[in-house]
Amino acid sequence: MTGPHEGEDTRDDAFAQRLASLEAERQGKPAAKGTGKGDLGVGARVGVDLVSGVLLGAGLGYGIDLYAGTKPWGLIVCFMLGAAAGFLNVYRFLNGQDAGVGYRRKTPDQQPPKREE
Repeated sequence: MTGPHEGEDTRDDAFAQRLASLEAERQGKPAAKGTGKGDLGVGARVGVDLVSGVLLGAGLGYGIDLYAGTKPWGLIVCFMLGAAAGFLNVYRFLNGQDAGVGYRRKTPDQQPPKREE
């Protein structure tokens, strides 16, 4: 008489072979794209970073011009600095470097120190 788990080993082996072949096939191809909802967030973040840098720089430059009477040089210089800061923020965000100051990404070979008990 055969038990209910008699053919399980062959099914497990077949499943493992199919899984291995699918993983090997997937290694050569890019991952499937999601629904695209995350792309909207990335686009909004990039747009806000660019616009806020330019507007903040232009506003600061305009204020300097009003206070110091250096019309239009403060506006021009601060506009350029604001645009550069906006592009730098976008560059850092797209490269994954937008973490807080003083924090570094952990590489796989870095392990936290073990506590002795």
